[in-house]
Amino acid sequence: MKKSKLIVFLLFVLQIVFSQGISDKDKLARTLYTKALKNLNDFKCSESLYYSQKLLDYSLQKNRPALAAVAYNIIGLNFEEFGDLKKSAQYYNSGLKYANIAKNDTLRNYIYNNMGNLYYFKFKDAIKGLYFYKKCYEISKRVDTPIDVAFSEINLADVYLELKQYQEAFNFLTLVQQKIQPTDYEIGMSFYSLMGNYYEMNHDFKKAEYYYLKCINDFKYLNLAIHKAHQSDIYLLVSKFYEKKNDAVKSLNYLKKHDSLQDILFNQERKFEFRKAGGDLEALENKLKVQQIETDKKIQEQKISEARRFTTIVLIFLAILIVFLIFIFKGYVNYKELNSKLFENNEQLKLAQEKTEEATKLKSQFLSNVSHELRTPLYGVIGMAQILESEHKEIKDSPYFNALKFSSNYLLTLINDVLNVYKIEDNDIEFNYELIDIRKEINHINDSMNVIAKSNCNELIVSISEDFPKYIKTDLTRFSQILINLVSNALKFTHHGKVEIKLDLIEKNTNQCIQLQVIDNGIGIPKEFLDKIFEKFVQVDVHLQEQYKGTGLGLSIVKRLVDLFKGSISLTSEINKGSNFTILLPYLNIDSNLELHQLSNYHLDHLKPLKILVAEDNKINQMVTKKLLEKNHHYCKIVENGIEAVNCATNEKFDLILMDINMPELNGIDATTKLRALGITIPIIALTASDKENILKDIKDNSNGLTDVLVKPFEYHDLQLIISKYIN
Repeated sequence: MKKSKLIVFLLFVLQIVFSQGISDKDKLARTLYTKALKNLNDFKCSESLYYSQKLLDYSLQKNRPALAAVAYNIIGLNFEEFGDLKKSAQYYNSGLKYANIAKNDTLRNYIYNNMGNLYYFKFKDAIKGLYFYKKCYEISKRVDTPIDVAFSEINLADVYLELKQYQEAFNFLTLVQQKIQPTDYEIGMSFYSLMGNYYEMNHDFKKAEYYYLKCINDFKYLNLAIHKAHQSDIYLLVSKFYEKKNDAVKSLNYLKKHDSLQDILFNQERKFEFRKAGGDLEALENKLKVQQIETDKKIQEQKISEARRFTTIVLIFLAILIVFLIFIFKGYVNYKELNSKLFENNEQLKLAQEKTEEATKLKSQFLSNVSHELRTPLYGVIGMAQILESEHKEIKDSPYFNALKFSSNYLLTLINDVLNVYKIEDNDIEFNYELIDIRKEINHINDSMNVIAKSNCNELIVSISEDFPKYIKTDLTRFSQILINLVSNALKFTHHGKVEIKLDLIEKNTNQCIQLQVIDNGIGIPKEFLDKIFEKFVQVDVHLQEQYKGTGLGLSIVKRLVDLFKGSISLTSEINKGSNFTILLPYLNIDSNLELHQLSNYHLDHLKPLKILVAEDNKINQMVTKKLLEKNHHYCKIVENGIEAVNCATNEKFDLILMDINMPELNGIDATTKLRALGITIPIIALTASDKENILKDIKDNSNGLTDVLVKPFEYHDLQLIISKYIN
């Protein structure tokens, strides 16, 4: 039943699709193609095979794989129709091979459909038939019209009925019903017959009879010979249905109609004509094989001839090579001597590299030690200055006190510049991106830089655009380094003027960027120095070195940090008019509401009094830390080494521990490790004058138990912020 219906549809569509793909000038191919299809449609298989052979021969000569696939498909249909199923499968596979060469999904679709019909209806292999139908369905959904897809769904419904998977079958029939139109006779009849079959299998004989009779009544519109085969299948199906219902009269009536059509369609004369045509096809195949053998022979002879020529060329080349080797043989001894010298040099280079690596480690260790030894007393100086300013308001206007603050901050900046530039050179910087309230952070930097601003009678202005977001995601430490270096540089070269910090969000090459500008109306930079200003240890003029002290490292650090941010920096400047440093940094979208919620819930000004243990061996630093904590009403207990810290923390309950790293008897890291082993879970913040990055790396690896790091010297605000971050 299904087989006849699908042939009707496939031949009709093939004729439309592939006739459109044949050029109007290629009249021979168009004629052969049309006649092969028409004769197959009328069951004139001898004529169909004759024209199919001609079309196949023509397509192979012209190297037209799509035409060859169509020819093999028609030949396969002819062989299948008259029962030579193995040859039919063979020709379908040949057609599929050429369809793949042509990369033609439409052809692959139709051939997969025919192979599904062959295995399902003729070989009675429903599983393999389902395999080919599924491949056909995948292609149909991608390249075909809804009605083409409906035919694939009809196939799948039929197989699932055979496999007694009724729900799957009904699902596909429902999809078909949504696509068919009243004029779609072929698919309509298949749909009605399968619906009848579905309801018959589910014992709903009333609905089954309705769909069977509707299918039969539609046959009056179809008069082609190919449709009669479909009609014959339907008569047989309905005859069996009435036989099951014990209606012998109707069953016999439809069986007679089936037999009558079968006698017309399949007679011995057509079988004889087919065998003759099949013999002609085999003769054509043998002829093509002979032609291929002759072609291969010519190609082989040509290859042998080319191989002989190649051998002659190789022999000539070898002769030349031998002569050449005689000349270079004398140089071999010299080469060995040179190689020996190179080996010695290589060993020396390895030794030098090892020494360089050792020197680099020594330099890193030296810088770390210098950092600790310089920052430790600075913490005492800066901390004491803060305490004096807090407890003695009248000292705030003292020029001596302001000079002390300025000198200590300047010394800290100098130390940080020297250490940072070497860290950047060694690529020893990792960025730690977090959400920050940018306005608060810039205002904090503004407050810190006011000491320098006032010393040169400058006005420091902050201008942030209204549409700039409240929070951005960045590395606060590196961002602050960039801004502080630019602002301090501008303030240093400006007297009785203005320095402005501007922050905007702009579009750059379809991407959003943060634009940071530091603008001053100071002495400016000569044009000849604009390209060199970002190099290390550069001062724009000898006289300026005396007037404006500095390391010449600040701008080189800014340039390198901007590069690490994958941003850009530009400079415009005029003598006695001022300078404008413009930085563009990538804008990272905030993607964590949780982080934002946590950030917005820091309560710096309303932090409850805490009981805090401070481990610190330096007496002055003990005094500074204690004063800063008591300023916010925290209870503070001081111990001088790691052993005391462990004993105290195990005997008393604390909310937080501030742990110095470098202490006698037991250092801060080892003390923290012991505390964690004893089950102490409260936050432990490292207070250190050493390099922060190395300790942060250990924290990320969870290897030392520290919660966070605060580098000395720090300000009261920094201490508040880190405590509030870990205490609810």
